Amino acid sequence: MEHNSISVSKQVKSYIERKPYILETMEQNIVNYSALAREICKDLKLKNLDAVKAALIRSSEKYRKNKRKTQEKAIEILRQANFSIKNKIAALHHSTFIDIKAIAYSKTPSGYMFFLDESVAKKSNYKKIDYDLVIIHIKSSMEIENTPGAIAFILSSLASEGINVSHVMGCREDTFVVVKEHDAALAFRTLSNRLKI
Repeated sequence: MEHNSISVSKQVKSYIERKPYILETMEQNIVNYSALAREICKDLKLKNLDAVKAALIRSSEKYRKNKRKTQEKAIEILRQANFSIKNKIAALHHSTFIDIKAIAYSKTPSGYMFFLDESVAKKSNYKKIDYDLVIIHIKSSMEIENTPGAIAFILSSLASEGINVSHVMGCREDTFVVVKEHDAALAFRTLSNRLKI
């Protein structure tokens, strides 16, 4: 009986972790455990509804506690960070490294992404350039490297306002978030309000 209970707990944990939207509802404590337990029993062909529901409730308490701790730490680091915005940015994608005056760049499997002042981009002969971008530069402490959830907090805050982040780059204490220029004011206001900067 105890072995079955452990087995059910493991199956429930695995099920939850494969479905991040369920995990989110559990962390927010807005889930109907009975309905979710019935769904899990159906999907996993389990018979003991009470054991599944009990496993969900136990897991939920643990997830909420962990989420609260990591989120508080991430928010504290971000509250102490310096935020700045640079507008009139262009993004240039090229298959190889090029010698161009960039604010920041990153290497990807498909090439390089360069972020430049629009004035530099317009003087170049390259064709794959996106204009009307803004870089939000977040200068934080080195602790951000070892703090899960900091970047997720930023991205989910912006997504909740319908702001698309086209690029994210991070290196040590510098994080660059690139959005369209028309979203810049709302993006900064959103982060300010969420973090009370």
